[in-house]
Amino acid sequence: MRTPEGFPTCPTCGDPLRFEVLDDERFLVAWSCVNCGLIRTTEPS
Repeated sequence: MRTPEGFPTCPTCGDPLRFEVLDDERFLVAWSCVNCGLIRTTEPS
């Protein structure tokens, strides 16, 4: 499976990460990997 250009990949398995916006006012995003279950959140500083 090809990853779209500029889309992040999982650091553990290399599969493309899926994202979900948790709070659009704070730009809080959850990134998850369907294959290995890794979940990370990102928020601008």
